[in-house]
Order: sequence, then C-alpha cells, then structure tokens
Amino acid sequence: MGKQVHAMVLKHGITEDNAVDNALISCYAKSGDMNSCEHLFSKMSGRRDAVSWNSMIAGYIYNGNLQEAMDCVWFMVHSDQIMDCCTFSIILNACASVAALERGMEMHAYGIRSHLGSDVVVESALLDMYSKCGRVDYASKVFNSMTQRNEFSWNSMISGYARHGLGRKALEIFEEMQRSRESPDHVTFISVLSACSHAGLVERGLKYFEMMGGHGIIPRIEHYSCVIDLLGRAGKLDKIKEYIQRMPMKPNALIWRTVLVACRQSKDGAKIDLGREASRMLLEIEPQNPVNYVLASNFHAATGMWEDTAKARAAMRQVAVRKEAGRSWVTLCDGVHTFIAGDRSHPNSKEIYEKLNFLLHNIRNAGYVPLTEYALYDLEEENKEELLSYHSEKLAVAFVLTRSSSGSPIRIMKNLRVCGDCHTAFRYISQIVRRQIILRDSIRFHHFEDGKCSCEDYW
Repeated sequence: MGKQVHAMVLKHGITEDNAVDNALISCYAKSGDMNSCEHLFSKMSGRRDAVSWNSMIAGYIYNGNLQEAMDCVWFMVHSDQIMDCCTFSIILNACASVAALERGMEMHAYGIRSHLGSDVVVESALLDMYSKCGRVDYASKVFNSMTQRNEFSWNSMISGYARHGLGRKALEIFEEMQRSRESPDHVTFISVLSACSHAGLVERGLKYFEMMGGHGIIPRIEHYSCVIDLLGRAGKLDKIKEYIQRMPMKPNALIWRTVLVACRQSKDGAKIDLGREASRMLLEIEPQNPVNYVLASNFHAATGMWEDTAKARAAMRQVAVRKEAGRSWVTLCDGVHTFIAGDRSHPNSKEIYEKLNFLLHNIRNAGYVPLTEYALYDLEEENKEELLSYHSEKLAVAFVLTRSSSGSPIRIMKNLRVCGDCHTAFRYISQIVRRQIILRDSIRFHHFEDGKCSCEDYW
C-alpha cells in the first residue's frame, strides 16, 4: 500500500513536500522498509525538519536498528536542526529505548545549554530516560528538582522505582502524589500494582486494587493481569482462580500469559493443571502470536513434560509462526553491540567465547550449577548445559569484560525475560569479577553485585 501511495505521489508531481515525504517515511518504517525510508530521507537533504528526523529515529527503533537510531540522533544534533521541547523529548525517548546512558547524558547537557531543561515535558522525558537506562538515582534527582510535575512525571517515577524492584519507594511516591492532590489514573495503578508485585507486597497490592473505585477508576484487564502476577509471584494459585472468576470481562491472552508464567514459577503441585489450561486457552485465543508458543513450551519443559513441549513446538511450525529471537545489547563508546544465542558473527567472537568459557569455568568452581530445566529441548544433560552456556546475555557480559577491566557497572539490555540459569550465572559472575552488572530485561531491572541480585531472586 505504501509503495502504491508513493507511486501516486510521483505520478501527480507532488515532490519536495515535507508533509508528504514525512508521512511516507513513517509509512515505510511501519512496514519494515527502512531502505525506502533512507532513500527518501537522503533526497530531503537541505529541507529536513524536526518531523523528518523524528520519523527516521522512531523508524529505526521500531525495526530494532539500534545503532542506526543512535547514529541518526547524533547526526541530528550536529546538523544545526533547531530543536523544540517536543523534538528533544523524542530524542531522549530514543536514548531510553536503547539504554544509551552516555548519549542521554550528553543530550541532558545539551538541553541545559539550550535552556530546554526547565520544561515539564523535557524534565519528565529526562527522568524516564535515566530510569530506563538503569540510573533511577539520577531519575530521582531530576524528579526532586522539578518545580512543576504532570501526570506523566509522577507515573514515570513510580514505574521507574517499580522496574528497579524498589517497591516501597514507588509506593512512597504514590502516597506523595495523593497528598499533592494530583489524581492517579489507570496508568498510575498499573505501576503501583507492579511495584507491589516486584516487592512481594501481596496484601498491600490487593488493598490498592480495591481502592481504585474510590478514585473513580474501573479496573481494566491490565490491572487484573497485575493482580494475577502479584498472586503468582507469591505462589497463591488458588487465589488466581478466584480473581479470574471475579473478573467482569472474559480473560484475554494477557491474562492467560500471566497465569502461565505464574505456574512455571510456582512450586505448588496444582500448577500443572492450571498451566495446561492457560496454555490451551492461549493457543486458542492467539494462535498467531509466537510468544504464546514459547511460554507454553517453556512451561512444559520446566515441568519435565517433554512430549507437550514438542507438541507446542510442532503447533508453532504448523501455523508458520516464528519465535522472536532473544537479543541482548550493550552500548559502548563505539556504538551498540547486539548478540543472539550462540552468535559468532561479532568481529571479536573468538575473544568473547574465550572470556565466556573462562567465566563459566570459574563460576562452576565457585558453586554454580547450570539450571538445565531452562533448556527447551529434551537433550542429554551435557547438551543442555552447552545450550545454556551461550545465551545472548552471557555473550554480552563476556564481550564487555574483553573491552574493559575497570570497576564501572556493566549495563546489558535484553528484549525478552532473563532465564533462571542466566540470572543465577550473573550472580556468580558479579562476585567473581567484582563488578556490578545491571541487566534490563522485558520485565524489570536486575542489579547484580557481590553475588546477589536486587530482586532477591523474586521476579
């Protein structure tokens, strides 16, 4: 469709119109055709506006081209493009998306020099950027210095603390928000319930859920999902069934995904029946979503039901669904470095694998035992261990250690949830190398230091 519209534009001679070209860039980006975006963008040299740059940056991030997104940000900053508060906020959001802390800090300094730093929209984007880059302490400083706060500011600070596992601090900000007469919205309560879940505050979380009505907010499906996650993390599977029955709406895929994750983590013997029901409902409701097949096969593998694992994988192949590859990336001074499991395409692959094997040898001597239940195939124990050894986040940490021997924190981002084996390995690695490792996965932040994790192995 995008190419047809573009052909009509050319046919009618509508060229060198920024509004049209910017719309075409957005259209191509959403369809995954970044080559056409780049071709259009290059032809706009000399007449690019803020929307043009923003569309390219957003397109790169949408399509997972992290290095290109950061390059585009840097070119924009040095192109003499005049930036307003909206554009500046979009760039900060781009830095947050790829966790480019140093680039975000450079933009913060640029904003101060350009007198953009006192705008509430910019300040809110700043605290969100720092939080998503693993510096919730910097986010807190920005928040405390704000002379004016909006709904997004409060929600960003609450969710920031929640993502970092600082549930009690998140709830303190929520209480402060209420005292300030700022009305919480449905997003606020999602963050509050998530904070309670990450901190294991079951009763307090249920109390906040019940008080939503007092603020005139009708719980949505996302709030019920948070409550189920809260109960699941506490191992209360019987309560999960109760809340599902209480829901005024039919459970959707989000609910069943949350149930399935809870069942995988639970030690309760009832988890098998409930997990099987959740797996069946997921594949029935959303047969085209690859995440559902991965969760189902993960659950069956973790409970030793290899026949059901094979069935889930076969069903996935039958409907031609492809699993999203797990990716981990780190941002260093020379750009973004991305890894996938078993990847040997990096120019420094030989050094990375040597360093990783050295780390694995040392942490085994320190007491690490591979958690082979996280290998998704019914293989011999030795083969399972080999599969686990080269997960993307392990390659990422080994790479950073080949490049730096300083005591600065190692920051790694992952597009999926960290597996239990990598989580355990990172605890040992942090102790062996005596460095803090900050891992952001799709759920939360994990701060590993001296053999311990900030989540206290509860995530």
